[in-house]
Amino acid sequence: MNKRFYPRYLVAILAVLMLALVGACAVRGEDDSSSLGYGTTESASSGYGVVTEKGYDGGSLSPAATAAPAAPGRSGVGESSPAQGADVIVQTKGDTVQFDDAVTNSGSGSAAIEQEIASATDGRVIIRTADLDVTVDDVTMSMDDISKITAAAGGWVVSSVQPRNYQGTISIRVPADRFDDVIEQLSDLAVKVKSISTSSQDFTEEFTDVTARAQTLDDTLERLRVLYERAFSVEDAITIQKEITNVQGDLESLEARLNFLSQSSAFSFISMSLESVPLELVIDAGDDLAAAVGHSVTYRAKFTPPEGIEEFVVRWNFGDGSREESTDRIAPTGNGDEVITSPIIHYFDRDEDSPFIVTVELSGFGDAGIAEGEDTLVTTVSRLPVIEVFAGVNQTVEAGSEVKFSASFTRPDGVSDVGYSWNFGDGSAPTENLIGGPTEVKTTHTYRNFRPNPYVVILTVTGQTEVGEVEATGEFFVFVRETIGVAAAELDAGDTTRDAVRTLQSVGVFLAKAGLWLLILSPAWLIGGAVIFVLVRRRSAIRIPRSTED
Repeated sequence: MNKRFYPRYLVAILAVLMLALVGACAVRGEDDSSSLGYGTTESASSGYGVVTEKGYDGGSLSPAATAAPAAPGRSGVGESSPAQGADVIVQTKGDTVQFDDAVTNSGSGSAAIEQEIASATDGRVIIRTADLDVTVDDVTMSMDDISKITAAAGGWVVSSVQPRNYQGTISIRVPADRFDDVIEQLSDLAVKVKSISTSSQDFTEEFTDVTARAQTLDDTLERLRVLYERAFSVEDAITIQKEITNVQGDLESLEARLNFLSQSSAFSFISMSLESVPLELVIDAGDDLAAAVGHSVTYRAKFTPPEGIEEFVVRWNFGDGSREESTDRIAPTGNGDEVITSPIIHYFDRDEDSPFIVTVELSGFGDAGIAEGEDTLVTTVSRLPVIEVFAGVNQTVEAGSEVKFSASFTRPDGVSDVGYSWNFGDGSAPTENLIGGPTEVKTTHTYRNFRPNPYVVILTVTGQTEVGEVEATGEFFVFVRETIGVAAAELDAGDTTRDAVRTLQSVGVFLAKAGLWLLILSPAWLIGGAVIFVLVRRRSAIRIPRSTED
């Protein structure tokens, strides 16, 4: 059927769209509704005052210590609704809701509504949450007890995870008015409460804003449906239907947000992490140590693993403000079930705060639960004494001659077991010895081979202190030259004769090669000689006439 498009419907559609975009906070009730300005008594409430069909009937929230404020333009679950035929104007200014009667026969009902909504707006939409971290004797039994406490309070378990028998997490929701009471009961289940944190967020402003926008979209949707029923052409109907779909989608999104805020304020969220009480584990960090600044110190610990504990983590805190070191490697010591941790090497960079208290912490995990242990030791850090070494001055000697070396060094207090070592730089074995009293070292050495580069002689002096070994070195160069003169033992007639014959052969070969080259190049020599002869003759002939004229 052909229907002509009337421009007046286009204007009406545009007006409705503008109403949805602006989100006006003031609406006028309709005469054909028994509820406050909009909706029907048959509309199903979603539990937070937003209905799923036509408008909002102001359904009350679940009991809570912090009730959500009534949405602007609601009657509060149909109670004290205006009389039939009354025209009620609802206006919102910020968080304030005002009702104006358009007729005189609705005065008593409107007064009751105003009083009820004024009381409702005193409440706030408060969402409370809590996080607890506790240790318990038995994680499985404690999680069951938490579920029972939650059910008794009128709440429910949101999630429950227990990856191992010694740890787990559980999340619950309980009525807001039982929030503090439930937290107290949960704390009583714990052997130790490691931490507890609570927070409160006020969503009143958002709740009021979303409610107003949802109300405006609901009014827009009603008007679009009226226009759809009065459409005179298929094109108009399709256009209006598209707008109905868009508005319906936006309205459902706002309804979902309102539902979340209402439930979150009515039922508080509590998250709880549980861990079983750890077994006590004995660990031995070793005896106290003495260390030197800038020198390595090695730490290892021993312990006996309890049955049912297979994984271990050992953490070392050195007490000097440096980063902690950890390891998870262990090895048997051969002494029963005792094990020893892999070595941890540390360097102390100062001695001002010495001694340092070094702490080792052991954590174990397994089917038997958790095991923990701790031990300490004291590390005294000091600076090593300095030994000054004078090895000697550079020398120049002949190959095969004996060289005498004389060196000296200082011997600070606290240095014992002093020793020295000479390295002559020619590949010979070093000379080592301990020094009792004197601080002077003398030795001799023979360099049998000449070389153009000098030999580097190094003297190393070592000593023992309470914090470790101290070492110092000194060096100098030895230049070895060839022996002057020829020894008679080196003359050999046979070798000399052979060398002379080889030299004569080389000279003969050279002369023969030179003659062959002259013969091969003889044409060139002849031509060159002839050219030179002609040039000389011509120059002489030119000079003779000049002499005659003179």
